[in-house]
Amino acid sequence: MRDEMKANLTASQAIQIAKDYQKKHNLYGTIQDDFDKSVKFYKEFYRIIGSAWLVLADITPKEYEGDDEISFVISDVDGVVDHVLDHNGIPQRYHLSSNREYTNEEFEAIFNDDRIE
Repeated sequence: MRDEMKANLTASQAIQIAKDYQKKHNLYGTIQDDFDKSVKFYKEFYRIIGSAWLVLADITPKEYEGDDEISFVISDVDGVVDHVLDHNGIPQRYHLSSNREYTNEEFEAIFNDDRIE
């Protein structure tokens, strides 16, 4: 893959970063070591500076509506999980405290797409 040559991380490293994050935050799902099905490189990804890796975790069987997988979004620049897209596609940041106080700029960035003009 031509894009992978420009990446800082390898597919294998991205999978390991996702597995480590999953274990640290006690998240469900099975991450396969299949590079064709479990990991994908993007030159650009929404709200990520630089390139990103998406690592998929299968969450079947499940008892609720939504996708059969969650996605770990990994910054290729920083080499860390930026966020996880849950089974409904909603970004979750398990590494941040839910009681964290956001700056006005952070709060506006989160809800910027919801503004009606």
